[in-house]
Amino acid sequence: MRGRRLTALAAVLVGALLAGCGGLASSGPVRSGLEVGSGESIELRQFFPGPQPGAGQEGIVLGFIRAGAASDGAYETARRFLTASASEAWNPDRTLVLQSGDDAPTVTQVDPATVALTVRVAGTVSASGRYEAALPGTTVTSTFSLTSVNGEWRVDGLPETFGRWIKRSDVPRLVRPFAVHYVSLSRRATVPDVRWFPLDRLAARLARAQIDPVPGFLQGAAVSAVPVGARLLGDAVSVENGVAEVNLIAGSLEPGQATRQNLWAQFVTTLTQDPAVSAVTLAVDGVPVDLDGVAGPVSTLSRVGFPAPAPDTSTTKPVVRRGSEVSVFDPGANAQEQGRQAGPPTSDYPAVPEGYSHLALSADGAELAAVDPDGDGVSRWRAGARSEVPGLGTRVSAPAYDRRGFLWVGAVRSSEDRLFVVDARSDASDEARAAPSPVVAPWLQGRRVVEVRVAADGDRVAVLSTTMAGRSPRVDLAGIQRDEADRPQRLSAPLRLGVGFASARGLVWLDDQTLATVAAIRGADPRPTLLSVGGELTALEEVDGALEVATTGGERNLYVVTDEGRLFMRSGPRWVDSGPADDLASAAG
Repeated sequence: MRGRRLTALAAVLVGALLAGCGGLASSGPVRSGLEVGSGESIELRQFFPGPQPGAGQEGIVLGFIRAGAASDGAYETARRFLTASASEAWNPDRTLVLQSGDDAPTVTQVDPATVALTVRVAGTVSASGRYEAALPGTTVTSTFSLTSVNGEWRVDGLPETFGRWIKRSDVPRLVRPFAVHYVSLSRRATVPDVRWFPLDRLAARLARAQIDPVPGFLQGAAVSAVPVGARLLGDAVSVENGVAEVNLIAGSLEPGQATRQNLWAQFVTTLTQDPAVSAVTLAVDGVPVDLDGVAGPVSTLSRVGFPAPAPDTSTTKPVVRRGSEVSVFDPGANAQEQGRQAGPPTSDYPAVPEGYSHLALSADGAELAAVDPDGDGVSRWRAGARSEVPGLGTRVSAPAYDRRGFLWVGAVRSSEDRLFVVDARSDASDEARAAPSPVVAPWLQGRRVVEVRVAADGDRVAVLSTTMAGRSPRVDLAGIQRDEADRPQRLSAPLRLGVGFASARGLVWLDDQTLATVAAIRGADPRPTLLSVGGELTALEEVDGALEVATTGGERNLYVVTDEGRLFMRSGPRWVDSGPADDLASAAG
């Protein structure tokens, strides 16, 4: 899978996550974060001057920070600002601080041998590539000690986790998000884990990350064919004429054609995101990893026994509910046409009476579901007949279908059960098969599921939950563990997205790496908000009374339903009234 355009913008993070970089202070409004570019050709070489004779303490520290934004991958100039011992201890790939602007850091001369710098940040990137976003207005402070070397000031002490500080405008050429891939346990495909990487020696960085074990939030949903304890020969990957040569040093490779195919699929999908890489060769302990009928460098998944990623060819059109009428939604109609009520309803969909909420549409378009008026049940409509989902519990969430034929619902039924699935492939009259079964997720204990949305791949699910009192909303991403019949059984330990919300409601996948919700951040009014699985968060323009978010196809076709029954469509940075609507639902995924 080629790298896609990913945009990094201001987001949220508990202050403690940045503690290793120094003290934090927070103030200011919601702000945009970091535009990170499109994954096109990468301009890497940029240099900064070294220390000037007679430079003072402040100049030396600021020069070191500036030179850290060099793009040669060696950081030789930056190391000239350090003593020999400090240079040996400094790892430029430790915590990267991504600034929210291009302003120079604020300098405080603590004493003649100590300088503190403070800067506003959009987020940080850990040594493993995890992006942790910062609350708008967050600052980070780092303190540096200096000493005199041959009459010139040099930095001889810096924070243990200090890597580099990168200005907003420098981010696109220095660090970007890319997906590391693992193999799904429920289908013949790869599953992405988005992390951030410096762009120098990118192929080697991606290969090293691919050697890592399956991350916690995907365990049970995906596996890795990379042998445990494997490493790269020379800790590097050579790229020549677009071909990346990967040579793993490993004790052994599990036998079987499928294992070799999986290994190829992981490295090909991950490394070809590097614009310099068009194909991959793969060896273990110097011996090529052979596949039956495959020779030479590999550039596509189809050559290693994986189906090519198929475009979304679903013919199921979104539906809109106005009052009790449910009809096919026409995104091209203007507000006046959408609001026109001329003649009797012509919809093939059954009426969903007023009072029902959170309409959901199955992947095949044959079934609808909605929350009952009392909020303690869910109803299904198929072939014009309504049936209730039995035995769910109370305080049910918005229902959602996945593309494999299951209806997901959150509810409170016991101290442990918080999430359920219904086999919507079965007739609702078949009580045994149509009954909800719990999905084990211990991390949801003591919380209430508000929204649940399964990604199009069916391997990952996003869950919006709150405390039982409705506080501390959070969005979690987890892998789905399914049984042999494809029925969801358990969720992996979650990866937190967008922590720090004051309120949040509504959730929808825009693509395989981006979600949308309506959230309030640090005292600001609720507004449509984009969340990337890579950690970024973007607060869009406010829509008065925004209740729900929906899409008819990606971020460009994002909609908001308001508490006054109006539908607003995103048009560039603005929102345009698209007529009346109580619900807008698209097919699963």
